Amino acid sequence: LLRMLTTINNYFSLMKYQSDISTSKSLEPWEKALFNSCIIVGITLLAYTTFAQSNNMFLTNFDTDFHSSLYL
Repeated sequence: LLRMLTTINNYFSLMKYQSDISTSKSLEPWEKALFNSCIIVGITLLAYTTFAQSNNMFLTNFDTDFHSSLYL
């Protein structure tokens, strides 16, 4: 288990290093933080929207009477 965690940690360290070398070598630290924050917000909104839509789809399929009364 420890070796697997070490391997995963090394993989993500390598990915971070490659990202820093290829894309953000010319960026200042505040620009990197802003760019990474935008990426994280985008992924979070995508995950939330996906969850909300799938949850809404399952609820409307199983409980249509409840939802039809909400949209009067």
